[in-house]
Amino acid sequence: MKLHLEQSAAQPPEGCEEIFRNSAIYERYFKGEGRLEKSLRRAAERGELYLARTEEGQLAGAMRVVMGGFCGLYPYLSLIGVRDTFRDKGVGSFLMDQLEKLARRNGSRRVSLMVSDFNTGAQAFYRRRGYWLLGELPDAAKAGITELVMLKDLD
Repeated sequence: MKLHLEQSAAQPPEGCEEIFRNSAIYERYFKGEGRLEKSLRRAAERGELYLARTEEGQLAGAMRVVMGGFCGLYPYLSLIGVRDTFRDKGVGSFLMDQLEKLARRNGSRRVSLMVSDFNTGAQAFYRRRGYWLLGELPDAAKAGITELVMLKDLD
């Protein structure tokens, strides 16, 4: 399956919300009326929403990348989601590769992301991809959530 990346227009495309509603991210951060929709709309308006599409134009996944997000230095991946029908088909790896390409084009030497401590599968995935643990986000801990910041040095 061939995928390509595109930046979302000013509005998130149809099906984008479904991608995140079917993930643990939704339960943890966006459950509640309109919170997910507002977050995705804001990301699209700011040019931070990137979409993985198949050759046929089907939406397979999406990610939100803040290009100067971590201390204003490293692109920051704040959301990633894969449509259920595309799980285990390489969409997550494709999106991570694209994140790193975006970072290199932006002149960054590192990329950063946040992962919840409860999601040990995601942590293992990122470690296999060369990410290392920087530490916890203190503001998240105040809210009773443990969030870990992971970084990757780009060669």
